[in-house]
Order: sequence, then structure tokens, then C-alpha cells
Amino acid sequence: MFKVLLFLLLLSNICLAQPNLKKGLQAYYPFNGNAKDESGKSNNTVKNNATLTTDRFGKPNSAYHFNGVNQFIQIPNSASLNFDNKITIAAWVRPTGFYYGICHASQILSKGGGNYNPGNYALRFDDALYSQGTGCSGNLCDTLHQNFRGTGTVLNPYAGDFIKKNQWYHVLYTNDGDTAKLYVDCELKYAVYFPETFTNNEDLFFGKSDDEFFPYWLNGDLDDIRIYNRALTADEIFMLCNDKKEMPKPDSVKPVQSLNPQKEIVLEKRKNDLVKQITVDNDSISVTLYDNGIIDGDSITLIYNDKILVTHQLLTDKPLTFYIKIQPGNSRNELVMYAENLGSIPPNTALMVIYDGPKRYELNVSSTDKTNGAVSFKLRE
Repeated sequence: MFKVLLFLLLLSNICLAQPNLKKGLQAYYPFNGNAKDESGKSNNTVKNNATLTTDRFGKPNSAYHFNGVNQFIQIPNSASLNFDNKITIAAWVRPTGFYYGICHASQILSKGGGNYNPGNYALRFDDALYSQGTGCSGNLCDTLHQNFRGTGTVLNPYAGDFIKKNQWYHVLYTNDGDTAKLYVDCELKYAVYFPETFTNNEDLFFGKSDDEFFPYWLNGDLDDIRIYNRALTADEIFMLCNDKKEMPKPDSVKPVQSLNPQKEIVLEKRKNDLVKQITVDNDSISVTLYDNGIIDGDSITLIYNDKILVTHQLLTDKPLTFYIKIQPGNSRNELVMYAENLGSIPPNTALMVIYDGPKRYELNVSSTDKTNGAVSFKLRE
């Protein structure tokens, strides 16, 4: 009897912990034969000359195609589309071409004209990271080295394959008030310190930017666009990038492999083992992690000054890059790698590559079930 009650209690806790993808949803466009907002916030379109097309499942009239020349969708400004300092934007995107005008950006969505002015938010793809922004200087569009980007971005191309035409991608940008993160197909591509507000009095556009000189026309298909007034948890991000078109209902969601929300994570108390203290010249540095040696399933939580940057992150041969802010003086600047498991070959080890401007540091960081690998930084005075 005790075992039955215990099982029911555990099952109840699993159900209660299920993500709620309707919480904070301010706009939702499933494109089921039309461009209506199905969030309940009535953020409906006032102009739509895009063309209905098949979605990623081959279902007709269930996504919209934008021709890269003059097609777009426009949604009027409203209070429900303006946020303080937290936001999540998610969309399914199928690039079918690239923008060859100045700066080479293809705008998935944007609210606020201009190029990342304060209060604006946007999703796009372009060659700016690979070309270091030289596309705005008249260079030819590099169609082989394009990355997705959100509001607040890294300065170098992120890891993995560059964008391929005619392939569906799930792109999700989130900002929790401190850190901007970009996920592509469930994989975290970058995390960068970027406190910002997301409020302006301009309309929301799909398929272009509301800028006469930088229209950034999209040549591609869009589907299932969602905008939230909060940063989604790891569980919710996992569910969105694996969703099957319909919005999940709380009473019909099946348990998925747990990716516990960051605010609910309880970490064991372990001793921090300082690997190295590095004095840096710049107040913003990049940190990249790889599995050091054989890829054996190492999973980590990364913590900076007691703030969790990412959790349940597998270490692989693909780089995992973060940008962190270094505080001056005697401030604490400590990066900690917490081992969630030890992989099949203990201990949990990582190669950490740090870029301080042109300077490069390489460290081997190890964590066990008793100690955390730690690196501290000091800003040169």
C-alpha cells in the first residue's frame, strides 16, 4: 500500500511540474489557414500579402511564404506586445533564399525600426557574425556562412552548421533581464550578458523590418510564431522545439524527460576547486567549453557569481560559448562548473577556452561529485 501511495505522489508531482506554454503568451500565430492571433490577446494582422504554403509536416495552407521582395505581415502596436526586461520569441523558419541588399539581413520578425535601437526586439539571420559586420560596407552577401541572431548577440559565429536553404529550423530567443540566449533546434547557441527593455510604440512585422533603408526582406517560410512576456524555462523550451503543431493542454501533456526549470534547481553543496585566477584587460570576455577527450555523456550546470547560466548541458565536441561581464575592483568574478554526472569515464572534464580581446587562454577544468571546477577573473586596473 505504501508503494502505491508513493507512486501516486510521485506521479502527482510530475504532473504538477509540467510546463505551461500558455503562461505569459502575448501573441501566437499557428497559421492554420490564416494569420490570426490565437493567444487570446487579439494581436491580429492589419496587412498580410504573404502566401499560404505547406508547413514542416507537409500540411497545405498551414504556414506562410515570404518572397523576399515585397511580402510581409503587419500587426498593430499594443500594450500586450511591449515588455519590461523579459521576453521570449519562438518561430519555425525555413529559409528559401537570402537578402542581398545592404547588411544582408533577413528579418524573421521585428518590432521597432532601425537596427537594434533601444526597446526594439527582432529575430533575423545574416552573415554578420562570420563577416564581422563587413556586409554593411558593400561586401557581397556570404550565403554559405549565415547564422540566426536575436536582440543582443555574440560577436563571432556560433558553433554547428551554418544555415541551409529549404530546411526547417526552430529558433528561440529569450532574455531573463540579464542574459540573452539563442536556441536553434533545442541547442543553446549562445548566451550573452544583455540587460534591455522591450518596449516601443511601433508595429510588429513578420518578413521585413519597418525601415525604408534597411527593409531586410525575408525569402522563406514561417510557422508557429509565439511571443511571451517572460523568459521560458528549460522544460518549456524543450517542449516548444519538439512541439507537434497544436498547443499542449495541461491535462493532456505526457511526462517528458525532466529539464528542471532553473529557478527550481537545488544543487548539492560542494567545494569549489580553483583551477586558475586570470587577470583580464576587458570587462566582457568569451568562455567556450568542449568535452575534454572522449565524449562520454558529461552533463554540467554552469554558474557565474551564484547565477545559473545553463543547466543540463551536455559537453560535446561542439563549442558551447558564453559571454560574461567582469566587474572591476575586488568584485567576485567566479565561474563554476558543476558536474551533474561523471559520464562513463570519471571525472567530468572540460576544455575551457577564454578570449580576452586578442588574448587566448586554455584550461582543463574537472568536476566530481565532491568538488566543482572553478575559474576566477580580475579586471586589470
